[in-house]
Amino acid sequence: MFADIINQIKEKQPEILIIGDLMLDKFIFGNVERISPEAPVPIVKLQNEKHMLGGCGNVIRNLNNLGAKASLVSVAGQDLAGDLLIEQLLKKDISVSNVLRLESIRTTEKMRIVADRQQVARVDWDMDDFEIEHYNTLLKSVATTIKDIGGIIISDYEKGVCSELLIKEVMKLSKENKVPVYVDPKGNNWDKYKYASLITPNTIEVESILGDKLILDKDFEVAGGKICDIYNIDACLITRGSDGMSYVSKKNIFHLRSEAQEIFDVSGAGDTVISAMVTGLAIDLTSNEAAEFSNQAAGIVVGHIGTSAITTQELLDLN
Repeated sequence: MFADIINQIKEKQPEILIIGDLMLDKFIFGNVERISPEAPVPIVKLQNEKHMLGGCGNVIRNLNNLGAKASLVSVAGQDLAGDLLIEQLLKKDISVSNVLRLESIRTTEKMRIVADRQQVARVDWDMDDFEIEHYNTLLKSVATTIKDIGGIIISDYEKGVCSELLIKEVMKLSKENKVPVYVDPKGNNWDKYKYASLITPNTIEVESILGDKLILDKDFEVAGGKICDIYNIDACLITRGSDGMSYVSKKNIFHLRSEAQEIFDVSGAGDTVISAMVTGLAIDLTSNEAAEFSNQAAGIVVGHIGTSAITTQELLDLN
């Protein structure tokens, strides 16, 4: 079904710049055999643990697996979590020259405890306040990279990198260089995303921004139109979980039903959606074709436990 698209990606190798919040995803896997005598909580007996690129790093994993060329502008602390992130990036041949390492911050880290295929707890360590003086360094990194790329993904996890100050300047640079910007949003300040080519919020995020409950396809069409009008964005792709996704632009409106066989974990699904969508657009697929590619990819990753990235083999197996 997608063999031709995957071959096109390999042939064209589109170059995508990711700007966003880098974090370490750590997973502890085990099983539960008894309840703790100290408190009414399960005792998880450790079977396995692993760590991987999280946050905007998961976008990189998806792009890398699909065959696109990914570059990165982000921040990490000078700590063990930061070292592990750099190690993971280098393993994927991703340049770390534009990853700003700072002693003054703690690398964002999420540790998920999974027992018997169910997440039972999550522990977060968030990056400390990122000082405004460092944004010029990030902007210079974007400016030196932007001429050689086919698109920018803003992967905002609201941890400090994607500030209004930085993103608005990135939007100016992208316009000057005629480079499209694609946004996976977070938080309630969407003014900084104005003039993007595409935004990919989920249902809850759209409801929070507009204050409207979305139920019917028509509701999503109206909501997508409002977002495009309010923020001068060309297109809006709203992810709807088990109900699929809705695409709205001035020229095109359509809905896709979810291809997920069974949903175990939606963490990281938004990263897969924007990665596959942008990769498709970068090789000149139509909006419909790129969204279908994205929808199929998302339907696969939500069937995995933990933050997951799509692979070309999984897409080929759909044939």
